[in-house]
Amino acid sequence: MKKTIYTIAIAVFAVLGLCSCSDYLDRTPLDSNSDATNWTSESSIETFAWKFYGRLSELSYGSGWTRGQYHSETLTDDYSTEDFSEFTKNVPNSSGTWNTNYDRIRETNILLNRIEKVPGLSEAAANHWKGVARFFRALYYYNLVRTYGDVVWVAEEVDFSKEENVTRPRDSRVQVVDNMVADLEFAMNNCYDPAKAGANTVNSMVAAALLSRVALYEGAWEKYHNTTGGHPETFYTKAKDAANKVISSGLYEVTDDYKGMYTSLSLTTSKEVLMYKIYTLANVNGGKISEAHAQYGWIDSSTPTWGLTKSAIENYTNSAGLPVHMFNYNDQTMAGVFQNRDKRLNATIYDQILPIINLAWDYGILSTTGYWTFKFLPLERRAEMEKNASWNAPSNDTDGPVFTYSEVLENYAEACAELGSCTQADLDKSINLLRTKHGKIPALTVSGTNVSVNGVAITKAPNDPAASVLLQEIRRDRRSELMCDGFRHDDLMRWALGGNLDTRKNPDGYLGASLAAIKDYYLSTGGNESGWAAILAKNFSYQGYKSPYNTSAINAGGTTVDRVWEDKYYLEPIPAGQILLDSNLTQNPGW
Repeated sequence: MKKTIYTIAIAVFAVLGLCSCSDYLDRTPLDSNSDATNWTSESSIETFAWKFYGRLSELSYGSGWTRGQYHSETLTDDYSTEDFSEFTKNVPNSSGTWNTNYDRIRETNILLNRIEKVPGLSEAAANHWKGVARFFRALYYYNLVRTYGDVVWVAEEVDFSKEENVTRPRDSRVQVVDNMVADLEFAMNNCYDPAKAGANTVNSMVAAALLSRVALYEGAWEKYHNTTGGHPETFYTKAKDAANKVISSGLYEVTDDYKGMYTSLSLTTSKEVLMYKIYTLANVNGGKISEAHAQYGWIDSSTPTWGLTKSAIENYTNSAGLPVHMFNYNDQTMAGVFQNRDKRLNATIYDQILPIINLAWDYGILSTTGYWTFKFLPLERRAEMEKNASWNAPSNDTDGPVFTYSEVLENYAEACAELGSCTQADLDKSINLLRTKHGKIPALTVSGTNVSVNGVAITKAPNDPAASVLLQEIRRDRRSELMCDGFRHDDLMRWALGGNLDTRKNPDGYLGASLAAIKDYYLSTGGNESGWAAILAKNFSYQGYKSPYNTSAINAGGTTVDRVWEDKYYLEPIPAGQILLDSNLTQNPGW
């Protein structure tokens, strides 16, 4: 950690010498600005804070050809990537996750320190900006805890002359997340309300949304991993209360336009999105901001787009709100897969084509599984956007969600269920809104331990690990609502369901459409048996389903690929270079 902190210090003071660190601002002469003279007004705080917002593309659609959070998980059972992804095999010498987040944490601590030096700042203003700094500090620590578990908590600018500041042991994740929750509660209670905070900036509601996410994650981790010294009920309660603060504000609502959250050119007026990333090709703000993304490029391409898996498709209920094990599900035809289903499936997967190798659709579009994931693609506006030069990646300019009301509602329902206190009123103000508005499926009814839809009792699915039918259906709805939004891997980790990523244990987690459905589609478009034989020769398959990979389940010999789960994969290894620099750092179990 010594090298990391030292690097941070050099970087930050260099940045402060260049007009307090904003890429959006012109640089001023070095002799007219310094750390000692810069902090003169509230605007100097705001200028420093802009750097944090500039990084929010990571939580959205990314920037240029760099992926963001959405549709980017390489280890998930929701979709299959074009290249086979494996677990970490060896302890790395260094890690961008470790270094970058500690760099950024130091920047938040600098901001917290400098706020105290700004003259004439009101208590409310000072607390708002402290809340902003603590919000981002908690966000960066969330990245570290999810990755490494126990990490070093640093809550101040580090004095490098003191040995204890550069050789520290890791703090327990429980303590670190307690500190993160304290940061987010401060932000939630002290940041300005959305109307006062400024458009699309950190405010009390955004802080509450992140708090619900962090607390829910840690509550589940501590419960399902039996964390020593943990207090999961405390975290579940924090998650519920924070989510309820957003719900009770009355500022947000669920609309009928599910896909519109992901394909809108402007989310300015959306009541379903708490914070979003603005993407534009126009020269706005004096020509200093111009950022676009490549989301379409990852979807609308002759390189196989990441198609949904058989497991993901079967997560969606039918139009009566019943899970797949309770209705006559037939995936041997496209009609059997897509008709009379939760409408979120139809908004996520294009139900008119099954594009695989040798069976490419218009413009060469392919899919790793046959299911084309077009959730983020405004296909109906293709001609218009081609004229505007914003169709081809990396020039896409649809705004990208960062925090959505949907996630908050899902967090609330799960926290209530985990606390054993989920009432009908709790469901009606959370996931039942999402089911009826986004999915066009009936609401859940809960009575004691029984869960039903329109009077039909839902039964426990075979081999479902959830402790109750209620949790089973809440987890199901979460997966359907947030499909491809970047949450599934984290959910599997916190629920201790890493085995879902094992290709030998869960082939449905990488397989796609049935060969029967693909063939039926091919023949309906004018194909013939000889052509079908050529298609089969170019595609892997297992037990009658399209496979994007040649796993050992398909071929016993030859060059095959597999992911075999070990519990050590729940956490990444601490970089060896950091342990070399700081002998007080310990390695994660199994590494």
